[in-house]
Amino acid sequence: MRFREPNTTIAILKPEPPPALSVLKNRRLLLGMFLLNCSVLLSTLTLVLKCNGLTVVEVSGYSYSTPVKRLEDLWDMQTADAVPASRHFKVEVDVSKSLHITQPHYISVNIDARQIMFRLRGFNFSSEKLRSMAAALSPTNIRFGGTYANFLHFDPDAIEGAALEQHDLEYKVDPSPYPEYADEKRLKYLTFTAELWDNMTRFCDDVGWDIMWDFNLFVWRDGQWSPTEADKFLKYSAARGVNIPSFQLGNEPNSYKFNYNFTLDPQVLVQGFKSLKELLSEYPQYDASSIYGPEVTNLNSRHVSPRRFLTAFLQAGGCDVVTEICLHHYYLDGVTATIEDFMDPEVMETLRLELDHAYNITAENCRVHKPIRFTETSSAFGGGTDGLSNGYVAGFLWLDKLGLSAKYRVTHVFRQSFFGGGYSLVDRNLNPNPDYFLTVLFKHLVEGPVFDVTNTDIPPQLRLYAHCARKSYYNYPDGAVVIYYLNTGNESISLSLDQFHTSFGVHLFVLTPGDSSGMKSKKVKLNDVLLEIKDDELPLMRPKLHTGDVPLPQQSFGFIVVPEADVRLCKIYHRSRDID
Repeated sequence: MRFREPNTTIAILKPEPPPALSVLKNRRLLLGMFLLNCSVLLSTLTLVLKCNGLTVVEVSGYSYSTPVKRLEDLWDMQTADAVPASRHFKVEVDVSKSLHITQPHYISVNIDARQIMFRLRGFNFSSEKLRSMAAALSPTNIRFGGTYANFLHFDPDAIEGAALEQHDLEYKVDPSPYPEYADEKRLKYLTFTAELWDNMTRFCDDVGWDIMWDFNLFVWRDGQWSPTEADKFLKYSAARGVNIPSFQLGNEPNSYKFNYNFTLDPQVLVQGFKSLKELLSEYPQYDASSIYGPEVTNLNSRHVSPRRFLTAFLQAGGCDVVTEICLHHYYLDGVTATIEDFMDPEVMETLRLELDHAYNITAENCRVHKPIRFTETSSAFGGGTDGLSNGYVAGFLWLDKLGLSAKYRVTHVFRQSFFGGGYSLVDRNLNPNPDYFLTVLFKHLVEGPVFDVTNTDIPPQLRLYAHCARKSYYNYPDGAVVIYYLNTGNESISLSLDQFHTSFGVHLFVLTPGDSSGMKSKKVKLNDVLLEIKDDELPLMRPKLHTGDVPLPQQSFGFIVVPEADVRLCKIYHRSRDID
């Protein structure tokens, strides 16, 4: 496995010297003269010199903390070329207050329980390439859940090969506690073996993923959820020291009438969560684990059942049995969605209605504030839209969801999915889709206080979000800010950042389609350089140094880092992370 070793190389931002100094060949003298005129870099150098075992590398145009094989790999950095823009806007960010503070686990991922049904076929646990891609998302939560979680039967004594051949036994299951809603069809319990679970937990531990496990809700006794299956699973996991910080129970209970022809009383679900809490208290290793629910579907649906179910669940005591309220969200129907839908600002705005519903319902029915998280979300339901949900164009909805959710104080956004389905970050051949690289960049660049972009003159096709920059990965100074954008229009746009100190330039991370397939491309370029995984290693995702107004190409998205922004709230956050 090839993992990044943080803080082994420090790179110092150094603009090109003026002509009068270009003749100087003594690089140490040049660096010394430069630092005399730059207090920010002087403090950075002082910090570096106090650290043992660190290498100072001069880099023209950017700083990067990832070790490199060849020093010359860092010196081919070019400044961004000016792109003629037909429209210009001055960015205004309110940095006086923070709307929210995102944590390192803000972006998390799913692996659907349906993939477990197929024994995670194609998921090579020993692949160094897969492990490198997974580790690049760390720290993160991994949710094993979804529709098929309600049919998983854990058997620690089952043999993996035999289970594959027999494809499990069928059981006559009455999934409803009420006979009048009983479904006569046979439902299949899918045997989940200890061998597979061992492989999954070792992988998660190795790559730095924290597990969220979704328990089977369709185990009933006397009209209530029975914890017998869960107890068997916990007993096995605890004996092996498996760390599981988070648990769930069931999936999308408001849809049971449509999917299985029975309804679930929200009071019964609340009692199920209470029983789960009692069960966890019997295991010292899991007593402090959190419980999340109820996993309802889109609240802004034309159907009222999700809103009614969430309201009834909270009124029945749901506020007291879950740590955070869990929702699922998809913008589109995977069968009918079009490229235009993926880039439509009106589609993006539907998420705002979803979040308004969520906060209004929780505020009206919970005595104290309950945080909200999306534990399953992507572009289009039904496995995604073929050729779109796994193409470059999917990044517009994904990046906008991350930005708008942060402004609405959503604590976590779980991407459906890391592996499996037409919306996955990694395909069946273990190759990254464009959204994978977008997700990695977001993880590396964005963290902490969230700010409001206050411009009122911005057109709908330009969407802007502002955050503190993550300090550690690129060694940005305290107070650095990142602005990320989506330009869905057919014309280029330029931005001015006069609010911030940018004498030494900004760092651009502009993502565009990777080949002639355009919006449907399965590849992506960063600053016109194709992103590829070679020799099981992720590429160096290097920024471009730019001075002056910032060009935003048409139909593109990306990040603009202002290293010298010196924002007070970001400095406070960055220094608090240093202490941690």
